[in-house]
Amino acid sequence: AELCRGEYPTWARYVLWSMAELALIGADIQEVIGSAIAIQILSRGVLPLWAGVIITASDCFLFLFLENYGVRKLEAMFAVLIATMGLSFAWMFGETKPSGKELMIGILLPRLSSMTIRQAVGVVGCVIMPHNVFLHSALVQSRKIDPKRKSRVQEALNYYLIESSVALFISFMINLFVTTVFAKGFYGTEKANNIGLVNAGQYLQEKFGGGLLPILYIWGIGLLAAGQSSTITGTYAGQLI
Repeated sequence: AELCRGEYPTWARYVLWSMAELALIGADIQEVIGSAIAIQILSRGVLPLWAGVIITASDCFLFLFLENYGVRKLEAMFAVLIATMGLSFAWMFGETKPSGKELMIGILLPRLSSMTIRQAVGVVGCVIMPHNVFLHSALVQSRKIDPKRKSRVQEALNYYLIESSVALFISFMINLFVTTVFAKGFYGTEKANNIGLVNAGQYLQEKFGGGLLPILYIWGIGLLAAGQSSTITGTYAGQLI
């Protein structure tokens, strides 16, 4: 954002700023709806979607107040939400017991049919979110580093590389868990064309049921953590832009 401000004339800066904010609003809408669906699932339908939207939008701003106590507090909250999401989807992955052999073949020798291109593009899009470019650059600048000391700069770059690599790996694993669960249950069936975010949990419950904790509620917990973390990061990135 700072580079755009310094590089382009005033009219171009405002156009770029408006485009970036509109894109963030569009991304936030689907994330808020996802959280609202999760709240509806976990409340067993007591809270309607509109109530879930209000709750998600409200607690998003409450969580962002943590920045007043330091960026590290906000990052710690992101870590808790991502850990919750990862554990929930990993639990689902374990409950459905996919074939390890087929999974490794799919990872090492990926194949795409014309009917799965949209899903593949969606997975790439949710891993490499455009607003993360602005968010991560701002978080990097929040570190206090002496730019005159080459060793300190190199050390910081090494840590940033590790941080980005770990984040991408975790994102890859979460997407792998979710994609595998739905592929195991519905690939090649007529139901596959009818599954959406609203009814995905119900389809999972009908297919896999649940043991100690029904898979519907595991899905709801993971979806809530995913929606909350995504909504907060999107809103935070909008403030930085």
